[in-house]
Amino acid sequence: MSKNVLRLENITMQFGGVVAINDLSMRIDEGEIVALIGPNGAGKTTAFNCVTGVYEPTNGAVYFHDKIIAAAHPTGKMKRMYAGPDPDKFKNLHVQLTPDQITKMGIARTFQNIRLFKSQTAFENVLIATHLRRTSNVFSAMFRLNWKEEKRNRERTMELLRIVGLDDVAGEKATSLPYGKQRRLEIARALATEPSLLLLDEPAAGMNPQETLELGQFIQQIKKDFGLTVFVIEHHMDLVMGISDRIYVIEFGKQIAEGTPEEIQNNQAVIDAYLGGNDE
Repeated sequence: MSKNVLRLENITMQFGGVVAINDLSMRIDEGEIVALIGPNGAGKTTAFNCVTGVYEPTNGAVYFHDKIIAAAHPTGKMKRMYAGPDPDKFKNLHVQLTPDQITKMGIARTFQNIRLFKSQTAFENVLIATHLRRTSNVFSAMFRLNWKEEKRNRERTMELLRIVGLDDVAGEKATSLPYGKQRRLEIARALATEPSLLLLDEPAAGMNPQETLELGQFIQQIKKDFGLTVFVIEHHMDLVMGISDRIYVIEFGKQIAEGTPEEIQNNQAVIDAYLGGNDE
């Protein structure tokens, strides 16, 4: 039986009068590639932001390896908005880890709009991320007592660049790289934090069909090589259907379907809401 890695229980995220996510429940098991799809504005990135500590959910809770990493604040207003079968389930919970704490637990992500350190080289972008796992302190760094650790980090950085096919551009500025290589660099930087769960927010955005095909093969390869579980948001249906073990579909923040790629392709509610209008 697969081990549960990530679980969202009855997550609601409201911004003023706008409900971006409405009572969303999901699970991702160890070793799976799970996709979250839906029309633009459906709430997909908001779900990622709840998982990674950017947003505190209005209701519900997020579990990582059965540990709560985010849960709604127990106020009367939030309890009344809770739409699940047990309104008191989370009344005594208020957990909200920061994004860096969540990353240290083993969750890494990329972004829909690439967020690299623009003034740094490809090598420096990845090297910075390796420092999340450093064991040295200010004293040891000041007197260069951490040189062995720094040497390991530099070697690890070059190895990651080699794995993603960027070792030949290690010294180039990140923003000078072609778009597809910037995407790979962002994934390499995420891998440098040593995650067990990798979140990819529209990794194929802006890519042509050949680049998208190669990206799908790349995601499957790093999942295998790094022992990852992968949670992906994507609009390219060929990519989603080609790499996913299971797919969740949301519309207006509400889940409308869940299943295997074949089940999703044949789900009439999904066809009406999303797939039917997509020619990709």
